[in-house]
Amino acid sequence: MKTRLAVACGMLFACGALSAQVDKPSAPKGAVCWPLHWAGVFVGITTDAEVQRLLGSGVFRKDEGDTGGRYFTDPRGAATLHVVSFTDSVVGEVTITAGLAPEIKTDERIAAVSKWFNPREGFGNWGALNLGSTKEEVLKNLGEPKIQQKNSGWRYDSICACELPVYFTVFFSGDRVSKVVFSAPPG
Repeated sequence: MKTRLAVACGMLFACGALSAQVDKPSAPKGAVCWPLHWAGVFVGITTDAEVQRLLGSGVFRKDEGDTGGRYFTDPRGAATLHVVSFTDSVVGEVTITAGLAPEIKTDERIAAVSKWFNPREGFGNWGALNLGSTKEEVLKNLGEPKIQQKNSGWRYDSICACELPVYFTVFFSGDRVSKVVFSAPPG
């Protein structure tokens, strides 16, 4: 019995010593390990009904995705949140864009306002990145992207997804983040 206890304690000590030496978890290039979400909306998990409970009705477009899309703006009109639902009304794409989306007509702007959408909420490790963050800040926070295309943005994968592979793409206007798209494939 004492031998088993000694072996178990030795293994725990060794594992603790090894994990204490690692400063940063090892992940493949262009990969992160956190759930893709904004304003409480999680890609691949949240349903359209839950989006409405969280943010309100917004401006609905039935011809987007499989079951529709919704547009929201913050009260100041500084950014647009676009949520698209796929199979079983599960959110498959969340887009945060600087400014008002041109898809929101002038007479729909009031309906699009949600006091629960905060464009400064942040994304990335520790929520440290925002619309307006620089390319240098993105690289420092997320590392090199998995895919980096000049006009198509920088793509990162989330390796901690449960079932569906999820990823996000950061788009820039000049040197600054102008749009972030969280995606899960329809399924």
